[in-house]
Amino acid sequence: MLYKLTIPICITLLLLTACCGPAAPAPTPAFTLIPTAGPTLLPTQTPVPIETPIPPLELTIHWPARVSALQPVPIEVELVIPPGIGASAKVSATVFDPDFVIYQSFTLLPQDGNLLVSKDLLQLPLEPAAGDWYLVIDVKSDFVVRGTRYEAFQPEPIPFRNMVGVLPAGADLRVPQDFIEVKVQGDSTAGGRMWRYESGDASPDGEVALWWAPGPLKPLLLNNAVVMLEATYGVETPTVVSVEETEWQGQTAFLFHETWPGPEGGPGKAWVVQGPDYWLYVVRARALGGSDIPQLVREVGETFAFVEE
Repeated sequence: MLYKLTIPICITLLLLTACCGPAAPAPTPAFTLIPTAGPTLLPTQTPVPIETPIPPLELTIHWPARVSALQPVPIEVELVIPPGIGASAKVSATVFDPDFVIYQSFTLLPQDGNLLVSKDLLQLPLEPAAGDWYLVIDVKSDFVVRGTRYEAFQPEPIPFRNMVGVLPAGADLRVPQDFIEVKVQGDSTAGGRMWRYESGDASPDGEVALWWAPGPLKPLLLNNAVVMLEATYGVETPTVVSVEETEWQGQTAFLFHETWPGPEGGPGKAWVVQGPDYWLYVVRARALGGSDIPQLVREVGETFAFVEE
């Protein structure tokens, strides 16, 4: 009986052993890489370009040693732009009187090379104010400009002719010695004098004249003024464009606007003035071959004055 029980138990154990199989082996520990200390690699930096300095524009003023109302001068500067630079500049000039009041302004235009020159000439007044005058240059550019921007100058004084014994007593006209006397007519009672201004450059020439004669002992009328005016004409006769009544030092006067013919023609102005002693005077300023009466000639004519004897 015991034998019979032993056999089933053994069979049972064998079956259990076959089903379970051998035990699974223990897992192998994973290998972990521990970083070690070493040099740190930094990112490569892009080099910053260094800008090349741009040289400045060089400004030089060309200015004569002597400046006079007798010789109008252009405003001229030299502006040197370094090669390889596409620079541009706008240049202008202003002349100030001793009180630093603007007298004349200019725009300078490019010429040959590096020169910039004004289209108009600087014409100083016949009798400029005493003291330092100033030429100031203004340069507008995106680049640095180096150089003197101004010139201080004193106009040359103008010597005048002595009119004592030349004109009738009680009359005066300030004529520069540089004006050439081209006509002498009559005497101190009735006559005339004529002077020519030759600039010697691009500015126009001109002429100023003074005529005199006794007039009627009554207020000046236009018909008497016309007769006096026509008495001053020579071979060439101008066309009177217009006439207007005016005054000269409080005395009655008529202003005639003329146009003279010929190669030395051009505009003219003639004032017929009645003096305090009823003498009649004709003051004429006109251009010689130009379209405008030169400023200097006009200013000389305007110096005509009655003076105390």
